[in-house]
Amino acid sequence: MTRGRLARIGRVRLRPTASTDAAPVRLRSPADVLELFEAEAARVRADPATDPVARARALAALARVALAAIAADQVAARMAAREAVLARRCPS
Repeated sequence: MTRGRLARIGRVRLRPTASTDAAPVRLRSPADVLELFEAEAARVRADPATDPVARARALAALARVALAAIAADQVAARMAAREAVLARRCPS
């Protein structure tokens, strides 16, 4: 990393809020991940003390992971549908 990037990283900090002391969340499915990221995105957007650039970066990172979870959920649903069709065609 360049010194400029390291300096920018050092300046951009999200402040922890009371919600960081919440109980651990179990992520067992893409839907669980989406639920967690929706809550975290709302928390980031609601924090008025956060630098707008840091807020935008955090939301972009959350959105990337949420989109990946949505894609994984869609793939899982398609696979389940295909397995159901195959199970009806070829009972074993």
